Amino acid sequence: MNMDDKLFNYYLELKNPEAGEWNTSPQCIHTELITRDYVRKEFTVTDGIKVCNVGIGTGDWDDYLGFWLKGKGHLTSIDINKDICEIFAYRQFREGHPNPSKVICKSIFDNEITNEKFDIVTLIGSAVKETGGFERCLDSCFNLLNIGGYLMFMANLKYSSLEMLEGYLKRSSYQLVKKNLYEAFPEYPFFICKIKK
Repeated sequence: MNMDDKLFNYYLELKNPEAGEWNTSPQCIHTELITRDYVRKEFTVTDGIKVCNVGIGTGDWDDYLGFWLKGKGHLTSIDINKDICEIFAYRQFREGHPNPSKVICKSIFDNEITNEKFDIVTLIGSAVKETGGFERCLDSCFNLLNIGGYLMFMANLKYSSLEMLEGYLKRSSYQLVKKNLYEAFPEYPFFICKIKK
């Protein structure tokens, strides 16, 4: 299958019966709005800023970050799934994204993910759960950060408890700068934290 056919299938899958109901739901739209607004309000885009997102998924978050950084900063997106990485990079190319992401197809647990260090690392949605190792995933995200850099961690409370995060932080030298809890939709409660290395 050529890349254009793969891209067409990608677009169709966003609206298939399994994904479409969630992707068009008020809960999903609310979560996206809050998360995008959070990064916009809590972080300042400066010349040369380097941001990394862990876990591409559909790539919508990465697209947004690229637009947010446009003209000043650079985005790197990391995912272990070769197909996700391939279609995301190709989609950004075909859509003409003005600040496309540098895509790295590796495990977050790979010691040699990249030699780069970042000012901000984002870890959102189900990414931490999908790695299968809560603390190990956070360790890897902090390893990607410059000293003084920030981790923006957003997750569903049903899959990642705040107690787990707070316990992890107590055993570390990292500083919880801000913690927000969102329960407008009780069936999808989530939190966003800003943590300084």
